[in-house]
Amino acid sequence: MKSKVKTKLLAFFILAGFMVLLLNQCKNVGPSDWPEPTPDVSNQLKLAVFESDDGAILQGYDIKVILPDGTTKEFSDENGTLTMNGDLEGNYIITAVKDGYLAENATIEIESVQEDNVSSVTHHEFFLNKRGNSNLITPQGVTLTVENDLGQPTTVDFPAGSLSNDENVVVTFIQPPAKNGDLKILGERALIKGYNFSPDLTFPENAKPTINIPIDIPAVQDGGSIYFGNYDEETGMWEEIVGTLNAERTVASFDMPHFSSWYSFTGYRLVKAGTTWSPWTYVAESDTCGSGACGTFIYAVSPNGLIGNLISFGYSINLKAKDTRCVGPHYHWAQVLYARCKLVTYNVYDYEGTLLGSIQLPMKKFQWMVDEYNCHDQGGGS
Repeated sequence: MKSKVKTKLLAFFILAGFMVLLLNQCKNVGPSDWPEPTPDVSNQLKLAVFESDDGAILQGYDIKVILPDGTTKEFSDENGTLTMNGDLEGNYIITAVKDGYLAENATIEIESVQEDNVSSVTHHEFFLNKRGNSNLITPQGVTLTVENDLGQPTTVDFPAGSLSNDENVVVTFIQPPAKNGDLKILGERALIKGYNFSPDLTFPENAKPTINIPIDIPAVQDGGSIYFGNYDEETGMWEEIVGTLNAERTVASFDMPHFSSWYSFTGYRLVKAGTTWSPWTYVAESDTCGSGACGTFIYAVSPNGLIGNLISFGYSINLKAKDTRCVGPHYHWAQVLYARCKLVTYNVYDYEGTLLGSIQLPMKKFQWMVDEYNCHDQGGGS
């Protein structure tokens, strides 16, 4: 048999390799007249677009991709998952758009692969939120009710003089990431929920609109603070407003200086402490000589108490990374699949800067390794 597993990985895979040998005994293998197969080592970027309210996959969306070299690709009327193959190293700026939904942007880093027989797969999932309704706001002021699924409405109070002219205002509720099993961290903050306000408006210092948001965060109800923030992608900094809570600590109010996308979060900070790869894991192998191999790799982390304290009641975070891959078939060769995913560790600090502990999250960045061996009968031995 001819194995192409690297020497440095041999010790790790010796047990898996022994099992492969037991299950795939090769008989009468001599020098091969067949050229060595070259496993697919292309990088992949897999993009999927979902409806944020119920998690259903969307169809008919448009995606715009700005490549690292500055060129642009546009994909229209895509269904399900869009997959891009090839040499993808660098940063990609991607926008997902669908009529009736708030567009979402993401910058995705694709890393190069330096090892033979190893391919890279990066996933990104967009959860698009349905746009809110347009409401006419006059200079005399009004209270606007915002649709959400929080049990009680969010309201925005526009005082007299906040606007100098009539404006058609749209407020879009951004679903909690935890609703779709995600812990979204932006600028060292775990996002709870958000609101997008349009058009871009700035308000007088003495006539700012006040947004009143229902709150059901364990850390806040236990005495912690709640914030409303606008994130600057270029500087990586938050513009933060501290909320004023009612006596029951169930509603937080914020005076807004301008319109944009604003998110609520606690005073906890999640500081990235480092990244690593999970161990290589045996996933699958060819069922018979010369057949291909397909397998699904899953890496899951059980959420600890720190995570539960940062999100709303009623949501269950599922910290799981999953990818499926198929290789082959290659004539007279069998394939064995191994996989791993990237892990990121965050240190969690409370309101006073005290380290509470750490959490480790699996990222949707995968590497697949293919080991192949010749298994055809050439009649040259016993």
